[in-house]
Amino acid sequence: MNTLTTLGTALIIGSSVITFDTSAAQFVAADDSPGTQTCMAIASNNRLDLVHKMRDLGINRRVISDKLLCNNMSTAKFASIYGFNKTAKYLKLESTQTSIHDLAKTTDDTVIVIAGSK
Repeated sequence: MNTLTTLGTALIIGSSVITFDTSAAQFVAADDSPGTQTCMAIASNNRLDLVHKMRDLGINRRVISDKLLCNNMSTAKFASIYGFNKTAKYLKLESTQTSIHDLAKTTDDTVIVIAGSK
């Protein structure tokens, strides 16, 4: 009984946050605002794309991490939920959430519209 309780507790804690499988997702910009462009650069999960976009728009890491919202979420939460670990690492965003990937899930094309704060 004790093992069953421990296993149940571990499953509840471990499954509290499930990371989205971005391999089957398609990210689409909602508009052409600087905030959305930056969120799309974060969603690229490519450090160089993000660096170039930051330089083009004249914004720095602090502004992105403290003030920018992507889909009404902080950039740390946005990067954590969708698994953008490379850009999150570059931005020095804290990610303390657990992720679980469903390996048996069939691939379905999901379109996610990304909107940044204005």
